[in-house]
Amino acid sequence: KNSVQLEEAMALREKMMVEFPWMRFYNPKSRPLGPHPIPMWEADFGGYENRDRVEDIFAFLQKEHGNLSVLVHPHSHDGDYADHTCNAQWFGDVLPLRIQRWKR
Repeated sequence: KNSVQLEEAMALREKMMVEFPWMRFYNPKSRPLGPHPIPMWEADFGGYENRDRVEDIFAFLQKEHGNLSVLVHPHSHDGDYADHTCNAQWFGDVLPLRIQRWKR
C-alpha cells in the first residue's frame, strides 16, 4: 500500500507543478516529520500575492486527491496548533497528527 500511495502522491505533485507553476514545491520527505504521521511532500503559495488563489487549489485537490489524505494549512498568527486543526482543510481521510504536546 505504501508504494502505491507514494506513486499517487508523486503523481499529484507533478500535476500540481504543471497546474500551479507559481507555487513553491519542496523535496518529498521519506519518513514522518514533525506533526505529519506519514511521509509527505510540501508546497506553498510562493508569496503573499498568491493568497487569493486558494480556491483554485481547493477545487483541484477536491477533484484530484484520489485515495490520498491531503492536508492544507495556513501559516497564520493563530499558531501551529490552530493552523493544523481548526484552520486546516483536509481532502480525503483526516489523519491523526502528532500534535498532542503543542501549545493550544
